[in-house]
Amino acid sequence: MAKSPKTHVLRILDAQGDTQLSFDPQNPNEVEEVETRFRELMERGFTAFDVSTRPGRVMKTFDPHASETIVTPRFAGG
Repeated sequence: MAKSPKTHVLRILDAQGDTQLSFDPQNPNEVEEVETRFRELMERGFTAFDVSTRPGRVMKTFDPHASETIVTPRFAGG
């Protein structure tokens, strides 16, 4: 997926596959929409990672400046 320099993406990796929500971090309406989805997923127990830099980092709150965020269900060990 080619993206413009202003386009950031929230990727949701779950049972439905890889859902990508693109947004312009300068557009408050788009940021609000993606942040709302991020919070909903976090409340359901998902884990978020900012992978826009190396090494990536675990996220507890939404950061509209992260150019690529991946959200996954929590991993279960055993």
